[in-house]
Amino acid sequence: MLPVQFVLYGELERRNQLRLTREESRFLRDRSDPFGLTDRRFVEIFRLSKELVRFLFDELQELMEDGVRASRIHYQQRILVGLRFYAIGSYQRAVGQEYLVAVSQPMVSRCIEEVATVIVQHFGNEWIKFPTDAQEVVRKKREFFESCGIPGTIGAIDCTHIRIISPKAEEHAYMNRKGYHSMNVQLICDTNLFIVNVNSSFPGSCHDSYIWQQSVIQTYLQNSYRNGDRNTWLLGDSGYPQQPWLMTPVPGAQPNSPEERFNQAHASGRNHIERTNGVLKSRFRCIMGERELRYEPPKVCILVNACCILHNMCIRSRVPLLEIIEGNEQNDNNHEVLDLPIDNGGRQTRTTLINRYFQ
Repeated sequence: MLPVQFVLYGELERRNQLRLTREESRFLRDRSDPFGLTDRRFVEIFRLSKELVRFLFDELQELMEDGVRASRIHYQQRILVGLRFYAIGSYQRAVGQEYLVAVSQPMVSRCIEEVATVIVQHFGNEWIKFPTDAQEVVRKKREFFESCGIPGTIGAIDCTHIRIISPKAEEHAYMNRKGYHSMNVQLICDTNLFIVNVNSSFPGSCHDSYIWQQSVIQTYLQNSYRNGDRNTWLLGDSGYPQQPWLMTPVPGAQPNSPEERFNQAHASGRNHIERTNGVLKSRFRCIMGERELRYEPPKVCILVNACCILHNMCIRSRVPLLEIIEGNEQNDNNHEVLDLPIDNGGRQTRTTLINRYFQ
């Protein structure tokens, strides 16, 4: 009886070892180890550091490991495939044929969507949060004041266009002023280029000011103002309405005037959101303007949000950005002049601010 048990145990061990070997070969199908790369080369390929990718492996394992049997691709490799596409934004077939992540084109497509979805679901509320805690608000205001000299500033806002293919439904709504289909994505950042709010749900034909009026942050700041907060605002360009909680440049400011000094400080503070946009698109080329995302708008929203979350992780971990996009990519929202509603309270707030700090 004992020999039979021993044989059965040995057979089970053999099968288990075979299973582990097969899973390992699926993960390293080309017998390469990305973590054997130099730190710099790893960041060049995946944009994240090795430590951050291991963090993703640990955090997302329970959400993704059930797919191993169905997809025959280890969840860690699926994450690497997704990261590689976000990094280069190339056609999916090119990603699938790369040496480090060699998988089929249909699998690449599934990986891109799956990884973005689990990142947004698992990390969204934790990694993209508008500052509401009193101590955090004070810190953000201090950082902006030290940066540009405008007190009360809690963030800088702007929108950026993400190029997409012509959608199947309401195609005209996604055609922007520059003549291509896009999503118009609202971003708010702090002085560290950390994204504290992203709204990626609006089509390219929507103007920045319209997106802002529908924003939960606009509602939050408006309610805070009505409840007595008279010293908290964002910095936005002339495409936005001047409001008590949103400072815009003074039009037609005279040279050497207090208004011009305010505008100069305002431009310095607003530079943070322009840099954030440039760094985000430099790091994750899938949302760069020269390429179009070949997904329908709801999936584009998820991809954009995932890239913003990963961007914040890189900022927090100080992952080096090895290349920055040059040219117009950092400022792709040249604003048309709109007849924006006049908010006398907003103008008075700005005038008081200028008289107090820029005389």
